[in-house]
Amino acid sequence: MQSRRKKKSFDDDINPDSWLATYADTITLLLTFFILLYSISSVDSEKLKQLTKSLQNSLSPTGSVEVAEIENITDLKVQGGNTEYENLSEKLNKIINDNALTDVIKIREEDRGIVLQLDETILFDPGKAKLKEDTQGVLEAITTIINGTENDVLIEGNTDNVPMKTAQYGSNWELSTARAVSVVRYFVESKSVDPRRFAVKGYGEYKPLVANDTPENRAINRRVDILIVEQKVKKDTKDAKEIKETKEIK
Repeated sequence: MQSRRKKKSFDDDINPDSWLATYADTITLLLTFFILLYSISSVDSEKLKQLTKSLQNSLSPTGSVEVAEIENITDLKVQGGNTEYENLSEKLNKIINDNALTDVIKIREEDRGIVLQLDETILFDPGKAKLKEDTQGVLEAITTIINGTENDVLIEGNTDNVPMKTAQYGSNWELSTARAVSVVRYFVESKSVDPRRFAVKGYGEYKPLVANDTPENRAINRRVDILIVEQKVKKDTKDAKEIKETKEIK
């Protein structure tokens, strides 16, 4: 008799709704996953509405699960970056290739934008800030690139770490800045590009690409970088619009 009572007591302790805890945890994890996915991506608003509706139905008291008709992850139209800016990179490469300037202009992408890197020897004589006469072909191509965009442009002068001390330039600061100004003046005065699009910086030896420990490395660091600035304002406006759409869904 005592054994039967114990068994009955054990059976009474079983909660028939205990599966709901596991179910709720699973739904919470799914919700967290999609929120994270949205936070790092640009999501098509219509697909997001479908997804939100599906999650709301899943969390309904009836416990029924309705899945929106999303065949695969690409239907969410997740865009891992600024498509217009990626197209700009392709456009710049095409212009450089078409003008046979791949050995003269190097392209690198940074968070700030796309950088056209020009070696010192292409533009200037050692220790000088006056543009060489034979730089016209290179700067013509870059003018085409600049005129083909609406982006702001930052011209950055850079040197190696060899001290500069002449009557004209007291340090690498002055030399790097003067070189950047010479390039800007070419675009503005010779090519009539809108001066409001430009800014100038002279970094001296303090923004090297590689260590200044060999003559070859120092030659790499002596350069002018032309930065096609990523249009943050336009991107931020787009992000704000998407956030607004998300709030409206809620």
